[in-house]
Amino acid sequence: MVVPGAPTPDPPLDLGLIRDEPMSRHTYIRLGGPAAFFAMPDSFDSLLQIAGWARDAGLPLRVVGGGSNLLVADAGVRAVVVSLRRAAGTINVEGDEVHAGAAVMLPALARVAAERSLGGLEFAVGIPGTVGGALQTNAGVGDGRCIGDLVQSVEVLRGADRVTLPRDGIEFGYRTTSLRGSGEVLLAARLTLTPRPRAEVEAEMRRLLEARQRTQPTAEPNAGSMFRNPPGDAAGRLIEAAGCKGLRSGGAQVSGLHANFITADASATAADVCTLMSEVRRRVHEMAGVTLVPEVEWWGDGELPAAFLVSGN
Repeated sequence: MVVPGAPTPDPPLDLGLIRDEPMSRHTYIRLGGPAAFFAMPDSFDSLLQIAGWARDAGLPLRVVGGGSNLLVADAGVRAVVVSLRRAAGTINVEGDEVHAGAAVMLPALARVAAERSLGGLEFAVGIPGTVGGALQTNAGVGDGRCIGDLVQSVEVLRGADRVTLPRDGIEFGYRTTSLRGSGEVLLAARLTLTPRPRAEVEAEMRRLLEARQRTQPTAEPNAGSMFRNPPGDAAGRLIEAAGCKGLRSGGAQVSGLHANFITADASATAADVCTLMSEVRRRVHEMAGVTLVPEVEWWGDGELPAAFLVSGN
């Protein structure tokens, strides 16, 4: 079990909950201990039933998408973790508007838009996350393009109700939105795109993918960008300037391609990553007086690791 103590009552079999599912199977960096329970509901009604059981059992409900920008404790997490791949994985296009389920992967969404000669999502083709994750973090790329610029409305599960939030009811910031930490489950988004010749869209996506492959460790397990860019600077530049490229802790290493990425080999643990993050933050602060803020999210029980402690936590 993830946490010793009194056992949690068995859930009804028809909920399809799996005990002690390794989160290493569901994170992009391939690390993480077991979730107390895991499920992949096939409908909104099934999701409601699972959420109700989790509430009655006193367990938090967490949603995992593509698993990027996520680090799960080696001891796991005492929660009911759900994947919405079956319940919220559809894409519908009407004119220049796209309705995308929260579990839709961003590269797939960008390609569907391209097929319909719609521009605006080109930047998303290289981001290995879902629409739901992107909405929480206002996912984007270094030139300033982000998903928040395209959002018309967002659907969420609030209690037992499906609620539509208009764009002006959501706050968008750099790598964060008011949806993050709200306790609401993101279900879908309606995005407004711009007509653009398919050939142009696809050419730009190829260029972005080629640049990503040249400069980021896409072939190795990683969690995406580890730290947010501080105002007026780039986390990767600061980390490299502090001499951290190639720095290791156990099976975790600061990438030699891009210093704001940490890769994990088969021996790595989440603890290795946390230790390395802390050392990187220490060196950057010592060199430049800048405290790097993690972009990755931590899932675990108890206190936050030192690597994730920032002012306000």
